[in-house]
Amino acid sequence: MAELYLVRHGQASFGSDNYDQLSPLGYQQALWLGEYLRDRAIHPDRMIIGDMARHRQTAENICQGLGRDMEIEVHAGFNEFDFLQLVNAYIEQRPELDMPDKAEPKQVYRLLRTAMTAWSKNEIDESSLTESWQEFHSRVEAALSFARRANTPRTLVASSGGTIAVALSQIMGFDSETLINVNLQSKNTGVSHFHYNDKNIYVSSFNNVPHLDNNQRLDAITYS
Repeated sequence: MAELYLVRHGQASFGSDNYDQLSPLGYQQALWLGEYLRDRAIHPDRMIIGDMARHRQTAENICQGLGRDMEIEVHAGFNEFDFLQLVNAYIEQRPELDMPDKAEPKQVYRLLRTAMTAWSKNEIDESSLTESWQEFHSRVEAALSFARRANTPRTLVASSGGTIAVALSQIMGFDSETLINVNLQSKNTGVSHFHYNDKNIYVSSFNNVPHLDNNQRLDAITYS
């Protein structure tokens, strides 16, 4: 059977003007993952990303750690949903809510969970969003099919937590509440591993960070 690795991007730039850039730690996390894959002789034959900067930066640093130049394919179906747009749309419908300019990550995650729940129940005005919950699922399904289509032994995809959570929900059949929980516990450069053939796809592991799982790197396990 072929193998598929879905990798969440490295730590992005939370709190900056542009979230869609890896932080210095994010670059390091991706480099360490590439080195881990190299040392384990896990050599991807194909690499795919969404068209976000943090996806490409993650993939390029994985390649650097692998010591290999690889062609990187792009499929926009692997992009993350616009979580800032979603949160703002949710707040606009609820004047009693407010998000401070310098919100702490816990505040953002708490509000994001509530907004995603409303989104999944079609309780947010779709005219204020670029895509519906169903459209998000459809494009992820198309992207997953694209990744499985080629006859390659190992495919690695650098994507985002929400996208990977949707892919897992489609493979495992769990509900929206579980999907949201999975999304919010996704680690930066966490690896989810699958085996697949023409008919089926099976989950082998989820959200693993073996490249960070030692006493010297525990502080490098992040979620943003």
